[in-house]
Amino acid sequence: MNNILKISSTLLALMLIGCATNPDIIIDDFESGTYNKWTVEGDAFGATPATGSYAGQQAVEGFEGKHLANSFNGGDDSRGTLISQEFTIERDYINFLLGGGMNQDTYIELVMNNESIYKSRSVVETETLQWMTWNVKEYTGQKAIIRIVDNQRGGWGHILVDQIEQSNTEKSVFMVDHELAFDADKKYILVPVDDDSPESVIALAVEGTPIGVPMYIRVAQTERIDYWIPIDIEKYKGKKVTLTFAHAKKTDKHLGDIRQSDAFNFNYDETYRPSYHHTPLYGWMNDPNGMVYYDGEYHLFFQYNPYGSRWANMHWGHSVSKDLKKWEYLPVALAPDSLGSIFSGSAVIDKNNTAGFGKNAMIAIYTSAGKSQTQSIAYSTDKGRTFTKYEHNPVLADPDIADFRDPKVFWHDASGQWVMSLATSQTITFYGSKNLKEWNKLSEFGEGIGSHAGVWECPDLIPLAYNGQTKWVLFVSINPGGPNGGSATQYFIGNFDGKTFTADKLDYPLWLDYGRDNYAGVTWNNTPAKDGRHLFIGWMNNWDYANSVPPLNFSSANTLVRELKLVHNGKHLVVANPPVAEVADLRRNAEKIGTKQVDKTYTVDKLLRDNRGAYEIEFSVKPKGTDSFEFKLVNIKGENIRFIFDLTKNILSVDRTKSGLVDFSDNFASSLIDAPLAAKDSYKIRLFVDKASTELFVNDGEVVQTNIVFPAEPYNSLVFTTDGQAIEVEDINIYNLN
Repeated sequence: MNNILKISSTLLALMLIGCATNPDIIIDDFESGTYNKWTVEGDAFGATPATGSYAGQQAVEGFEGKHLANSFNGGDDSRGTLISQEFTIERDYINFLLGGGMNQDTYIELVMNNESIYKSRSVVETETLQWMTWNVKEYTGQKAIIRIVDNQRGGWGHILVDQIEQSNTEKSVFMVDHELAFDADKKYILVPVDDDSPESVIALAVEGTPIGVPMYIRVAQTERIDYWIPIDIEKYKGKKVTLTFAHAKKTDKHLGDIRQSDAFNFNYDETYRPSYHHTPLYGWMNDPNGMVYYDGEYHLFFQYNPYGSRWANMHWGHSVSKDLKKWEYLPVALAPDSLGSIFSGSAVIDKNNTAGFGKNAMIAIYTSAGKSQTQSIAYSTDKGRTFTKYEHNPVLADPDIADFRDPKVFWHDASGQWVMSLATSQTITFYGSKNLKEWNKLSEFGEGIGSHAGVWECPDLIPLAYNGQTKWVLFVSINPGGPNGGSATQYFIGNFDGKTFTADKLDYPLWLDYGRDNYAGVTWNNTPAKDGRHLFIGWMNNWDYANSVPPLNFSSANTLVRELKLVHNGKHLVVANPPVAEVADLRRNAEKIGTKQVDKTYTVDKLLRDNRGAYEIEFSVKPKGTDSFEFKLVNIKGENIRFIFDLTKNILSVDRTKSGLVDFSDNFASSLIDAPLAAKDSYKIRLFVDKASTELFVNDGEVVQTNIVFPAEPYNSLVFTTDGQAIEVEDINIYNLN
């Protein structure tokens, strides 16, 4: 026993001697309160290290001592770099505390011989610093420098660094540049996802050559797996495929479960998947893009994340329809590249080959969202099945405008040029081009008119006829600042002469849809001349809660396709947007209730015999002197959504506070959703329900409310209520839709 104690004491003494002879080497802990060990560029880091958070910043935590490097000096839009003095690598590891944003342009980097050896970003967007480690054993004795870079504007465009040290002890649980290698012999690599996990930055390489740009995937880190996503590697069969994680935790539960597979199976018909609305096959969807009609097909492109059900990795997804009712999924049309993610835009058919890509080429005009937002083009000569990006992209740039995006392009006959409407922060700027490659500024619209409570985006300029006169309507989506909170689409009615849009004097803002869930919608280009319609579709969600909604394998649907019309509401012109006529072809198994006099209340106990939550209800209401009336949909659990007509205040309100699942976001059902209601002798109602959505059209789309809902069971009762005065409800019809 004494011998064991002697040996243990000797080992402990040797360990202590080893620690004493190889102590940690502090590269910098910033406790001097100066940057005397650094070269300072730009203004992001200030003249001296920070003592915590700056004004307007959340509380910074997890740093040691009193000081740290914090690039929030001046806010998220400031930029700058810290470059260390050269040092010799003398230990096995370099440890440092890191926090801030995950952006590609905010990072800390180890540089040797002008080559980047390691580049690390915060693993989550956080103001709490965490230990990170670089393994530098193979570089012992070599010279190096460290660069701390903030070259990112916008939210989370900053970095936090402290306690940079050389050590023989690895302090981080994160593995830097962790590799998983596969001998590709199947169609997919399947990755487990937990939507509450932080994003992992994953680079794909084949035989050592990088493919595309890094993917941001919420790889499951705990026992929980929400769903799986596929990475398509079919064309790399027989080659070595590598996934490199910028950071991975040693404690992650499912890294070892990432595997190859020839099948990708998931529950397509999950609870809230609509029956007759367009959705992505799987993954996230937001803004509709590039809608164009060509050779019998309506093309619908859309903002798409194929690697998860939250916003990230913006591609253009692609679906086509021959009838605006049924949609066929096609492969991804455009993927991110060195210029950035693929943000919103439009598509045209170049009938006269103005761009030189071929007669009737389909040309996509989109925003490349990289270090700055620029406009690029790509072309297809096979009816949109494949696109080739223009080798001289971008075709339009303005580095002085941060929000510079969402080009909507059309051919303007009178001026003989392509006209682009582009969102430029708080205005819409119009550009002209003869060839889609070279653009000249025409004019700018928006200052001092309409709502400016949020960023302007997703514009669309179209002509509409009224009483034989052509008026021009400019649509502008705004987030936040909608009439009921979050995102919505406003519009302006006026004239366009090929250069300048001039708005009529109306009581702006005017809103296309007063519901919470119709955003970023634009119209189809090149619709058949004999048709004469302007067809519109929107994103059926709201940025207030879009990343939190219940569905798993997919996220978001589009609105019904609508026809835009100018009508007079008794006070002034408005844009009506009823559903397209084709929707009526979906009707099946009508239940005809007829006409009812309602004194206080009337209930249709069972809407449909086989109710799967996808139906249309139509009727007309004659108020007959009542001050208010309402109708509501109710399910067997008592969940309901109410539609309230207040005829004294001329307001139509929707109440979804008890509609089903509402607690996933504080912003989802906190108040009534109001729309102005012109006094009428009769109100024609069409209400479309599709499992997780309601679209209410009053008087042929003169007033519209689109609102998503998440009931536990389909609503299967319809209840009318008045304030005591009688109303007449005429021709109640209920249709199953599929």
